Amino acid sequence: MKIIIDHLNHHYEAGTAMEVKALDNVELVIEKAQMIGLIGHTGSGKSTLVQHLNGLLKPSSGTVYIDGEDIFEKGYSLKKLRSRVGLVFQYPEHQLFDETVFKDVCFGPLNLGLSQKEAELSAYEALRMVGLGDDSILQSPFDLSGGQKRRAAIAGVLAMKPEILILDEPTAGLDPRGCREILDLLKKLQKEKEITVIIVSHSMEEVAEYVDRIVVMNQGKIVFDDIPKSVFRHHEELEEMGLRAPEVVYLLEYLRNAGLPVRVDLTTVKEASDEIVKVLEEKRG
Repeated sequence: MKIIIDHLNHHYEAGTAMEVKALDNVELVIEKAQMIGLIGHTGSGKSTLVQHLNGLLKPSSGTVYIDGEDIFEKGYSLKKLRSRVGLVFQYPEHQLFDETVFKDVCFGPLNLGLSQKEAELSAYEALRMVGLGDDSILQSPFDLSGGQKRRAAIAGVLAMKPEILILDEPTAGLDPRGCREILDLLKKLQKEKEITVIIVSHSMEEVAEYVDRIVVMNQGKIVFDDIPKSVFRHHEELEEMGLRAPEVVYLLEYLRNAGLPVRVDLTTVKEASDEIVKVLEEKRG
């Protein structure tokens, strides 16, 4: 499933004194089964952009093509679109509502028109994908832990069998273990199910470790679009936009300036620790 975002513009409160240009001529191509980190400070246009991808917002001009079809063309099925492009909002567990986890996850497929049996099979498969077993699925969703609730909410979207999964701050409010479990799950879905995963995030460490590609937005425009190592080389420009590179980038630069000949193009804790150990061992002879 290929997405082409073509000269996309979006104005809030268009034609009024409160008009705000949220997207400014955005162009982007997303290939199948990529894992992309979409970053930018608050108000940069990230959430506005992803809400166009499943038709929640309509552009002021420009369009979005999915597999060559204009999703804003008259007659294009929004139900079909939302079965293909799943959007998980920040704190999705706040949208859990049914008496059991299983019934909650069945809601989406039933709403798409699947039979009760088809919806139940799809829900069961989705719950297996996110690692919730039989001991959890018949509980009230409100009795689950924070991480389990997040998994249940993601399962509710996966049950509709999307080809693209978009998550707005998927680790917000979780402890470090919960964050890693959710990100490991998303990486597994990308690799094993070939789902395109787009993560809107403020955590530079998370995107550095997990995504294949980073798209940086500022003032409604795409500023950088590259692999993490290339994007974080521009940390001074990122700082001017109110962003920072992962902390290891600054640590490696500090060590380099202090005389330790480490590489400064590394972005994850493991890469940095391996590099420091290697250089220290070489210095010892």
